[in-house]
This record gives sequence, structure tokens and C-alpha cells, in this order.
Amino acid sequence: MYCTECGKENPEGFETCRACGTSLSIFADSAAEIQKTSIRYHGLDALRGFAMILGIVLHAALPYIPNVEAFWPTDGRSSHVINAIFQFIHVWRMPLFFILAGFFANLLISKKSWKFWWGNRLLRIGLPIAVFSPLMSLTVPWIFKYGATGEFYFFYSEEGQPFHLWFLWHLLIFVVCTAVLTPVYVLGVGALNGLDRIGLGFIGNILRRSKSLVSRAMFRPRFPLVFILLCTVINLPTEGRLIVNPIAGGLYFVLGYSLYGNTSLVTFLKAQWRYYFFLGLVGFTLFLVLESRNIVNDIYSTKLDGNEYLRTMSESIPAILMFIKIVCAVLFSYAFIGLSEKRFGSYNAKLRFVSDSAYWMYLIHLPIVTFITFLMFKWPIPIEIKFLLAIAATSIICLGSYKYLVRSTFIGILLNGKRHPFKAAGLQLHKGRRSH
Repeated sequence: MYCTECGKENPEGFETCRACGTSLSIFADSAAEIQKTSIRYHGLDALRGFAMILGIVLHAALPYIPNVEAFWPTDGRSSHVINAIFQFIHVWRMPLFFILAGFFANLLISKKSWKFWWGNRLLRIGLPIAVFSPLMSLTVPWIFKYGATGEFYFFYSEEGQPFHLWFLWHLLIFVVCTAVLTPVYVLGVGALNGLDRIGLGFIGNILRRSKSLVSRAMFRPRFPLVFILLCTVINLPTEGRLIVNPIAGGLYFVLGYSLYGNTSLVTFLKAQWRYYFFLGLVGFTLFLVLESRNIVNDIYSTKLDGNEYLRTMSESIPAILMFIKIVCAVLFSYAFIGLSEKRFGSYNAKLRFVSDSAYWMYLIHLPIVTFITFLMFKWPIPIEIKFLLAIAATSIICLGSYKYLVRSTFIGILLNGKRHPFKAAGLQLHKGRRSH
């Protein structure tokens, strides 16, 4: 019998995998089904989990970066080092989230069906939203009030919703959109087949080839320039804020969806990830330099009257900055995808634990990390130390609660789709056998 988690073969009669402890019976009806679904992208699982956990770093950094006072309580001091860390993570983290979401959506649909994916996403995303949205409204508003004023009292408020859960809402939007569009797509395929039957097949062939050309141009190249240009245009109205632009997030989702079937590109990324990372660093450095110099304001500070060249230049700079930012997002995403599959593509128990815990950490970390950072505002220590303490304390609380309160419960099944038996004192019990 094969484990759905690590792919290891186990003797008949075992209820849990000897290698990783995963249940061998809950989500598979037979050994054949288990073997069919045993292949995992362990590297991408780890990458997705790591990106989720980086939310702790971003939210721990926000009180110590400039120009956030309008929406986030600050320490009154800022750090160039912390700001650079924040900007680096921020430029690629959410695009990578959407790319991986699309990749794993195609993987699940290919193994199961569209219907299965819709139901799975509604359960694994919709239910956590329903549970944790009220909890965020119960905790985050008064914590932010405490951070801004020092006043400590409890109250419930919907202001700020959906908080950090907005990514889950966007995934639900994608689920609904695909559920609506799939019947339309089926009708379109039927119409093309109808054209073939009435002797107008050449029209259908033109449409099919056009669709193929668009897909090849946008999503399959090693450097998807057409995708980047389109994404730049779509991001400009919202200044790159994916939180209010599900269409832009949807483009990254489709990019990841296409990546799953593009094995040659995945193989190339595994071999050449260093070049993507290096070029991403070059682009990111250029982005920081241009943004920090505030070139738009510099141009406007000169006399634009009668100078059409300067006026045109000032209008184009935001688009240039957005283009560079999206180039960086794609390059870093591709680099980390290649790196994770090359270095972490095989099963690793510790990485598996971290990636399994990531969803829980993502859901609960915001009130914890904000309370800890705001609590330290008056501490007379360097803000870099505060930053590290907030990350460490939040990570310990989140990991500890997952291990002892979530992992071996129905909540763990909901979040990760599998049951992990609780291990005590290094003992793992199997049916009819005990191993140490």
C-alpha cells in the first residue's frame, strides 16, 4: 500500500505510513487509488508554506518602515534594513501565492475533476473564512487601537475586513468564476464541433489555432513578456495592489495553471533558477533606486509648462516602475519554483511539518504578531531586535498551537486534507506492531 503523502510503500494492514505517519485509509478507497495520487511536488509544497509563513515577517516589519502611519501603527522609528527586507518579500510573495494556487488547482483537477476541485476549495477555503473572519473582527481592531493610542480595551468591529484573509476571498472568486465559465467553455467547444459538421471546420481551426497561439505567447515562454505587459496594464489602475484587483491575481493564477502542464519549463527552471534570481535582483535594485529617488515628483518640481517631453515622461514613469516590479515578481517566482523543486523535491519530514503548519499560521498570525510588536513600542531596545523578537515569538506560538492543538484533530484534516496521528515520546504505533 502506497502513502499519499510521501509515496512510500507499506505492508498490508498498516493504518499509518511507516515513513511519515500519515493515515493510509482516510482519503483513498484502494491501494490503486493511493498509488495514483502518491506523486507530490514536495518542493512546491514547501515553497507555498514558506511564502505563507513570510506573512509573519511582513507584518512584523510594517511598524518599522516609512510612510505607513495612515493605516498601520508605527514605532516612530524606521529601519532601512527592515524596509529593504519588507520590499524584497513584498514584490514577489503574493504573485507567487497566486501562481502556486493555479499550479496546484490544475494538478488537482487533472487527478480528480473540476467538480472535485470546486467542492474541495469551497470546504478548505470557505469554511476557514467563515470561522476566522469573525475572530479577526474580534481581535484585530482593538489591537490596532492599542497600537495607535496605547489605550487597552476590547471591542468588536468589521472595519478592515477581510484583513489578511483577502487572498482566500480571491481564490473563492476564482472558484465561482470557473464554475460559471466552464459550461460556457463546453458550449463553445460544442459550437466548434458543430462548425466541423456543417462544413465550416476551417473557422473552428482558425479559432483553435488562435487560442493556442495566445496561450503559447502569454503563459508558456521562459520569459513571458506578453503576460508581463498585460499584467502591467491591468495593475496600473490599482497601483499594483492585488488586494483590490482580483483580475491581476487571476492572471497570475492562470500563469500557474499553465505551468503545471509545461513540464519542459519546470525542468528548465530547476536547471537555471540562479539566472532568474540574479536578473530578479538586478531588476529589484533598479526598482528600489527609481522609487526611492521619487522621480515623478522630481520631474513635476521642474517647470512642465510648455515642456511636452517632461510631461510625457512624468506620465510614463509609473508604468515603467510597475513593469519593472512585475518583471521582478515573475523572475523571483520562477527562480524560487525552480530552486524548491531542485533542492527540496523529495520527501522531508521536517519540511513537511512546516508546510503543513503554514496554513494554520497564516490564518492566526495577524493578531499575535501585531499585539507583540505594539507591546514592544516603548521598549528601549533597537528596533531590529524588536523585529526579530516579534518574528520568533509569533512563530513559536503558531507552531506550538499547530503541533499540540491542530495537527492531530479534525482542524488539521480540514486545513491539510489528511490526519496526522499524535506522536508522543518518539513512539509510533501501527496496527499489530510497535516501532521505536
